[in-house]
Amino acid sequence: MRAHAAVMVAEDAPLEYMEIDFRSPAPTDVVVRVEATPFCITDWLGVHGSLGIAARGILPTVLGHAAVGEVIDVGTDVTRVRAGDRVLVPATPECGRCRWCARGRMDQCVELFATPAVIGSTTDGVPVTAYGNVGSYADVVVVREIGVFAVRSGLPAEWLSMIGCGICSGVGAVLNVAQVRPGSSVAIIGCGQVGLWMVQGARLAGADRIIAADPDESRRSSALRLGATDVIDSGAVDVVGCIKDLTAGIGVDYGFDAGGTSDAVVDAFRATSLAGVVVLTSLESISATVTLPLFDLALRGRDVRSAQSGRTSFTRDIPLYTRWLETGQLDAAAMLGNRYRLGDVNGALDAAGRRTELTPMIVN
Repeated sequence: MRAHAAVMVAEDAPLEYMEIDFRSPAPTDVVVRVEATPFCITDWLGVHGSLGIAARGILPTVLGHAAVGEVIDVGTDVTRVRAGDRVLVPATPECGRCRWCARGRMDQCVELFATPAVIGSTTDGVPVTAYGNVGSYADVVVVREIGVFAVRSGLPAEWLSMIGCGICSGVGAVLNVAQVRPGSSVAIIGCGQVGLWMVQGARLAGADRIIAADPDESRRSSALRLGATDVIDSGAVDVVGCIKDLTAGIGVDYGFDAGGTSDAVVDAFRATSLAGVVVLTSLESISATVTLPLFDLALRGRDVRSAQSGRTSFTRDIPLYTRWLETGQLDAAAMLGNRYRLGDVNGALDAAGRRTELTPMIVN
């Protein structure tokens, strides 16, 4: 099957819009026609060399790790979905068999880290892979059944596609990872799409004080509209000092890093009270490191947790997130940036890098 994709052929270069000859589905594969896919800052990092994609020897590759679309073909052994179903294709699969899935930690499913599969070839025969085994910046995706989940909703595809990226990462970090309690205090360092979904998650969790920090005034305003009680200009003041001032010198019960830098990680840690919970989501680069005070780690009770995909189980959480979108408890419209056709993908890439939009959206 021949269709278009936005292909990464080299680091620090624009994505190339080209025709791909997609392979037929293997017995456990599903072919999905993509309706919408959010452009994530993670892919901007990948294009610009921070994730070491070229060094892995998988170029050319198709980026994109969350999509909503319609199943158009299935392999002979597929039982989870069938042609005509509306589905979500997120970054994190759920094999249901590995030791992590068996322990309820689908976010660490062994298949998440599988070598990117060859999904087809260029018209002159060069093999093309799907980065993360999704590759949603395309007209179609050929993915494993374990990474496809039915979505039973008539909501816009743009809204539903965010379940597989920002919603699972941000709302999931609050509800699944930190398990924020009603009446508690929360600080969120960074108000990009993940940080603002965290704000919404903290509101849903019943947090009494939600402090959001970002250098961008428009993003601070968005945080207030979405549920933050206080905002801090992190480009102008001492973020940790301000958070301590707002909490009578104690710090917050839950500190969330959503700033995309090692400094944001440190600020989230330092802003959290004794016996508090610190949740990390930033991915600055594969080689970035963070230095935290050992005394505080060892003796002052801070509980530091990672939040890959917000520890979401898509089988469990898609109906919940969908219902919250349908009832307006989660505001997807406020999170949308501009819509881009697939051939204009580099406009979305540029917008993500310049932080001019929360969620650039590619629609087919």
